[in-house]
Amino acid sequence: MEDLALWSLMREAWAGLNGSIDRAVEPIIAETGLNGRNWGLLLAALTFEPENTTAAHLMVRGPYTAAEEYVFRLSTAAGLCFLEEVALGTFRITPAGRAAVRYFIETVRSAIAAVDPLPPEDSKRLAQILARLVQTCLDTEPPPGTWSIQLSYKLMPAPEPPLPFIEQAFSCLAAYRDDAHLAAWQGSDLTATAFEVMTLLWRKDANSLTEVTDKLVHRGHPMQVYAGAMDELRSRGLAEGTEHTLRLTQEGQRFRDQVEVDTDRYFYAPWSHLSGTEKDELVSLLARLRDGL
Repeated sequence: MEDLALWSLMREAWAGLNGSIDRAVEPIIAETGLNGRNWGLLLAALTFEPENTTAAHLMVRGPYTAAEEYVFRLSTAAGLCFLEEVALGTFRITPAGRAAVRYFIETVRSAIAAVDPLPPEDSKRLAQILARLVQTCLDTEPPPGTWSIQLSYKLMPAPEPPLPFIEQAFSCLAAYRDDAHLAAWQGSDLTATAFEVMTLLWRKDANSLTEVTDKLVHRGHPMQVYAGAMDELRSRGLAEGTEHTLRLTQEGQRFRDQVEVDTDRYFYAPWSHLSGTEKDELVSLLARLRDGL
């Protein structure tokens, strides 16, 4: 099986775990008033330690979201006493926040372990192969860098029981794909907002300023930021048209296609260290995990 199809199979298995995760965290969300996105922020704050957390930290992996939006989310968590603001725009996790995050992690992992459909030895073998792949990603020379996967790896649990370990390995690989994707375009000196607008046009998910702003409202940017992003793309010869009929130029299409090619090239390079036998085992074990879930 090609690496792309194997990664798709991993994502399908991972998606099968999400139902158990969602059911486990629903009571926690209801009790605390923090949604899933804010819990993700607290998990990130835990991985940044011993450093404090700022919008700048969060924007390394997520440069598409406005700094002000990150500060708002951090302030919301601080208002609930999960974080404290130690300087303007700088936060650290509180003892209550640390206890809540640990409870969140333990609850999710207990729910995951309870639904493992594989026999123990098979689940253990899947964890072993994924552990080797994750470690190879960490050890591969850049590009890409390993900012995201290193932070995700900080949350790696013990290998027993295997399924929570497997789930976090999936998370590590997804983080490494983010590292690869960022490395594939950030050398162009495009702003993050311009690149995200380009991606929407490339996917044909939007073709006007209004549609772009509506699709990306969760990023926290006002419409004028995306108007500026459109101007940036036009000035680089990557897009053309008015705010009502924006489209990529041929050069823009080639550029965005190449970003995807480079992302895959960076992301899959460590996979070459897996033997054919290991890949065959992964196919069988992942398919059984997906189907069992």
